[in-house]
Amino acid sequence: MASYASSAPSGGGNGHTGGRGGGHSGGHGAPGDGHRAEAILGQHDHGHAGGGGASDFHTHHPPAILYWKIFGVLMGLLLLTVVAYFFDVNPIFNIIFAMVIAITKAALVVLFFMNVKGSTRLTWLWAGLGFVWLLIMAGVFLDYQSRPGVPGWQ
Repeated sequence: MASYASSAPSGGGNGHTGGRGGGHSGGHGAPGDGHRAEAILGQHDHGHAGGGGASDFHTHHPPAILYWKIFGVLMGLLLLTVVAYFFDVNPIFNIIFAMVIAITKAALVVLFFMNVKGSTRLTWLWAGLGFVWLLIMAGVFLDYQSRPGVPGWQ
């Protein structure tokens, strides 16, 4: 891949040479300060692809067809949720079935559409902590709902 410096136009006033040759276009100091050598060798790193250095993080996205397949699965689960609404088997079974569908849909969205599946362990940690926080808030809400009413707080 071409580096940023070799693709910059000559004489643009950005301090880089315009490829292999050409003069210093001003802005960063004297021509012998290393910028010309970096441009010739292609080592000047602005964090673009192939540059390496501290900006070595690049996201690799799955093919678009995978997103369409996951979308189809989510629509199928949505239809299953609507159909399940009309069948009243047992209140406990209905809640468990609806929660399994909801958790499956949430997992698909988080893993694929939010790109957690191919991410670092730190991203997995933060995603997991979000669900831990959700459980804490649900526990607080359930605790609040289980207490008897206090006059003046209703």
